[in-house]
Amino acid sequence: MKLAGVAARRFLDKPDPAVHAVLLYGPNRGLSGEAAKALTGKALHGADDPFALTRLSDEDLRKDKARLADALAAQSLLGGNRIAWVRLDAAGGEDAILAALAEIEAGAPGAFLIVEAGDLGGGAKLVKTFEAAKAAAALAFYEETEAERLAFARELLAAEHVTLTRDAGELLAARLPEERGLARQEILKLAAYAHGQADPLDTDDLAALLPDDAEGALDEAAAAALEGRAGAGIEALARIDGLSGVSALKTMERKLLRLLEARALMDGGLSPTDAAAKLRPPVFWKERDAFQALLRAWNEARLLRALDALWKAEIAAKQAASPHALLAADAYRAVARLRA
Repeated sequence: MKLAGVAARRFLDKPDPAVHAVLLYGPNRGLSGEAAKALTGKALHGADDPFALTRLSDEDLRKDKARLADALAAQSLLGGNRIAWVRLDAAGGEDAILAALAEIEAGAPGAFLIVEAGDLGGGAKLVKTFEAAKAAAALAFYEETEAERLAFARELLAAEHVTLTRDAGELLAARLPEERGLARQEILKLAAYAHGQADPLDTDDLAALLPDDAEGALDEAAAAALEGRAGAGIEALARIDGLSGVSALKTMERKLLRLLEARALMDGGLSPTDAAAKLRPPVFWKERDAFQALLRAWNEARLLRALDALWKAEIAAKQAASPHALLAADAYRAVARLRA
């Protein structure tokens, strides 16, 4: 049987008990991997038996053609179900899989077979054989639409009691990585930032938490300048294709305002750690040490002087025919000098 889209997701939620072998294939390798994990959990019923799952690669099957048959015939030490999970990353191993499927079709008792096969064409022998088998299923995973990625994100965030505004949802769908594993990491990072926040995440939250490549480069440049490393900051700016000087200035302004807010909390008696934790959204855990170091290095007076320099540069950059990239670079140098 061949399944894709909604039918594939329905099968993963409630696998057909008559199916004992599943082929997962298609260009979306991340979804195939998640599907394999889901099927494993369903087949083992949550049992904690380290010997119930055997993982094999195409190299394992090339070296020992009987390895898969042995894994399927082995018995679980606790008497429950067993899984043989094969991941194909290159050519080879198909003969062993086809032989195992023939045994399963013949009714031979054994472990549940899961095969991750990557981006196979619909006419591939492995795909055709699994589709034709009565005790097997072939699940195809194609690239997701933005709507599908958003549905996945909302479901994952809901489990963490985090919601999104409508505009934030549209932005998230457009900015999430297409690879499911990377998308999951970004979504869980959002959930960590929003922990304990009652209001839905809005577009400003997402703009701060989901930087694209250009914004990531701007963050690197701004961080260098704030640490007093003018040369590194200017070099980072120079590596950005089509640099917008105004965007560079805005990025630095946002960082300075965050520091100013946290510095005010410190001046009110909080430690750098507690001040950083009070911000909304809070400082990402990987960035906490660097942020707290900046808090110790910058006082309110110098932060205000840096903001003044940034605002003057922004006004100048918005004038007609102004060299806004050069103005941004000069402003970054000014910030670095204040830090140094």
